[in-house]
Amino acid sequence: MRKKSLILLVLGIVAVLAAAFVAMKILGRSGDSGMSSLSLRLKWIPQSQFAGFLVAKELGFYPDVGLDVELRPGGPDIKPQVTVAARTDDIGIGVVNHVIGARSNGVPLVAIAQVFQDSIYRYVLKSENAISDLSDLRGKKVGLWLGGREAQFVSMLSTVGMSLSDVQVIPQEFSVTPFLEDEYILSQVTVSNELNLIRAAGYDGDKLQILSPKDYDSAILGDVLFTTESFLAANRRKAELFLEASLRGWKFCLDQPEKALDIVLRFNPELKKDHQRLQMNAVLELLTSGSAQDYGIGYINLSDYVNAEEVLFRSGQISTRVDPGSAIDLTAWQAVPEQVKRLNN
Repeated sequence: MRKKSLILLVLGIVAVLAAAFVAMKILGRSGDSGMSSLSLRLKWIPQSQFAGFLVAKELGFYPDVGLDVELRPGGPDIKPQVTVAARTDDIGIGVVNHVIGARSNGVPLVAIAQVFQDSIYRYVLKSENAISDLSDLRGKKVGLWLGGREAQFVSMLSTVGMSLSDVQVIPQEFSVTPFLEDEYILSQVTVSNELNLIRAAGYDGDKLQILSPKDYDSAILGDVLFTTESFLAANRRKAELFLEASLRGWKFCLDQPEKALDIVLRFNPELKKDHQRLQMNAVLELLTSGSAQDYGIGYINLSDYVNAEEVLFRSGQISTRVDPGSAIDLTAWQAVPEQVKRLNN
């Protein structure tokens, strides 16, 4: 019996090591290169949403500045704000509420670059269910992602004196089928994924009403790069070089989106190219909107964080107020050469 258990243990260890090797190979980890190492935790699996980082890895932009960057995939049970706070990852990709929420709980995360300059969320209705005012949703079924992701919708409702108790909330899965089958009239979607799937199902143009949080002063910006105050203080130059190489990767995506798409698919061959092309288009629009137009890719506008903190407090996602300025450190971004981050170069 003991011999059998030992064999099973050895086989288990071999399987774990093999899986780790495959994962490192897929994400292109270069291993012991003598360069300065840094880990980046993605929010999800490799896809167009993270194209700039994948391109920087594939084309050697990180080694060009002396960095050996390991890209670590995220997943439903992996929260970058937790792994970065625990110092098992150096830098993470999340959304603004992760940073502000952490600081509200006494965890000193700090944003170092704002990749997306708008919310990734939209709220859609079929044309036959279109509304003229948010108050028209009173008593209606709405599909939402919960666990904090409903904050922007809660804030939107508050602009007409409503709360979630005034609608019938249906917790959403990551499928558009219930919306298409009219299980609820409004669905929360991301511009890079579910919105494209709904359009592909025949609901586009005047067949779909799209509500944006920004139109209700309720937007919380999408993907942000963040780390801990202690890591940044001890590794400021490393953070500067990481941002420089990453923004070079995003500039490549803007200049050559099809080649960037091919790189994304090399990292994750199971992705569907047509869907990833649509995601790439949506991501690049998020990347270049808002403050990026005036200041460059990755700029953090304090007013966006002031608004986000207000939305999170108003929606009950945080109970302790946060100084939005304390959640931002632009020093590493400011050190990136202007020609790398400016859109008009």
